[in-house]
Amino acid sequence: MYFTLVKIVGKGEVASKISSLLSSLGYTVSDEKSNLYIVVGEIEKALKFADRKSVGLIFVSEDGEYVIPLKGESKGVSFISSIIADLLNANLISTSKFSQQGLHSVEEFAWINALFTRNKDKIKELNRKLLERKRLYIYADGMPLVTPEEYVKIEAPCEADIVIGEGKCGEVVLKPIKMIVGLHYIEKIPTEVLLYSIKMTMKSLFINENRVDVILTSVNDNSIKQISKILNSEHKVINADTCEDMLYSYGGRILLKSTRRAYGVFSCLAGLYL
Repeated sequence: MYFTLVKIVGKGEVASKISSLLSSLGYTVSDEKSNLYIVVGEIEKALKFADRKSVGLIFVSEDGEYVIPLKGESKGVSFISSIIADLLNANLISTSKFSQQGLHSVEEFAWINALFTRNKDKIKELNRKLLERKRLYIYADGMPLVTPEEYVKIEAPCEADIVIGEGKCGEVVLKPIKMIVGLHYIEKIPTEVLLYSIKMTMKSLFINENRVDVILTSVNDNSIKQISKILNSEHKVINADTCEDMLYSYGGRILLKSTRRAYGVFSCLAGLYL
């Protein structure tokens, strides 16, 4: 799960800063259905949200000096907490067993590389194994991955703890999410500006910038053809009025809404769980 539906609880300059930043990155900030609560103020207020299921929780002190992920840290909330801490020049206080040992949980590894599994029990077993031996072995079959040092690539899938794609030996299988970047622009835009916009879109969610599977545009030009070759991505032209309309037409779960990445370029992001 990507925590991109944000509700900010609290008022004042710090809360406004966080709201503006996350909105500018493409996160949906509203009072509607949310999967991430950011509470600014007193920690007692934040703890009232701790028993809510399937949500992440971040506490930010009223003066903006401290950012503490309270729930879901090892499931990816750590990444969003670090974005907020950087914005506020605040102290990030991490409390998970993984962060204390300098490790990335299996969920964090999956987040970075746009992978998923529905077998949560096996993920729990793997996380226990990671904490015990400080290493997991993965088989990726050529997929471009960001691999923290505790994740070691091997060539024998049946000896791996994690297999990316399809597994046959009873190991944990993580499947790729089909990542779809939409670029909406009208006039001719330089290649480097479009490439920058794509990379910033992925970076805004802490996802490996080489995991772009599909690029959607409203125009067809040589710049996009070059970029699709660089990223080894499919390119599809969809005639639509907005970036989100392109994603709705193609399919997938919207992760980042349309936001301006560069002059004349709006980007958005979706994931298709196959």
